[in-house]
Amino acid sequence: MPKLLSKILLASTLLAPVAALAEVDYPVDTVRVFVPAKPGGGTDAGARLFAEFFEKHSDATVAIVNQPGGGGVIAAQSVARGAEDGSVLLFFHAALHTANLFGQSPFAWNSFTPLATTSAVNEVYAVRADAPYANMEEFIAYAKAHPGELSVGSQLGGTTQVKGEAINAATGGSLRIVDAGTEADRTTALLGEQVDVISMSVANAKQYAEDGQMNVLAVLNSEPDPAAPEFPTTADVGMDFSLPLTMTVYGPEGVDASVSEAFEAIVAEIAADPTYAERLASQAQVPALRGPADAAVFLEAENKTIAGLLAE
Repeated sequence: MPKLLSKILLASTLLAPVAALAEVDYPVDTVRVFVPAKPGGGTDAGARLFAEFFEKHSDATVAIVNQPGGGGVIAAQSVARGAEDGSVLLFFHAALHTANLFGQSPFAWNSFTPLATTSAVNEVYAVRADAPYANMEEFIAYAKAHPGELSVGSQLGGTTQVKGEAINAATGGSLRIVDAGTEADRTTALLGEQVDVISMSVANAKQYAEDGQMNVLAVLNSEPDPAAPEFPTTADVGMDFSLPLTMTVYGPEGVDASVSEAFEAIVAEIAADPTYAERLASQAQVPALRGPADAAVFLEAENKTIAGLLAE
């Protein structure tokens, strides 16, 4: 073969588009995913990674639309009023339940069509390392022996308040639940002896535990976190409570059946892709992939758990 022709053929091969692997036919070409959070946080990171793999395993293009504010109401409203063809989706987590149950949002999980759960961020209960209790059994015993003395730092009106209610229930209602703000604020309050126990991410807790500043009482999950298998789970310490921050994709309430069918296939393809779990691990998240039917069952149970704690 002449050298010139050989070079032309090689160049055309290099410039040719690469076919996507296991590409699922999605009902629309372009998808907007509304995220009720600012860019850069865990929810945004989870949404962007899912969007990347959604594109990898489908023929659709995905754009992330960050729409914070209103406790998720603004983004939820954008999707609730959006087209039902799969072009408008919501990416959120258990804060959708809490905002609705606290009366801060008219949107419940079943105001939408659940399409998938994608990943989860595990949190822990953490205490100061110099406290007179080093594990959950000792903490509960101390709290019961000193009712009203210990406080749990939470962000009132959010999922952290639910986690505060859960550990308070484990102590027989011996704790005071106080508003201590964001995770950064709660961490400062704990180390500054303003509160006695907080919930925080596994990744941050592991650093403080390794530095000798905190002890971890339990991961708020019945399953261990792969990044910190040494931490006991709530199941290990006898707590019937599991609430990882599970990222969920919703469509409008009347979304077309073809969208749910496509999501079922896309989620299956992502689940079979080993690089998804690897990429999540770099964000301190774990896979939590469910298709539409399983996601609906999970969300109903999650909402029931939160509602039950808030009613106590």
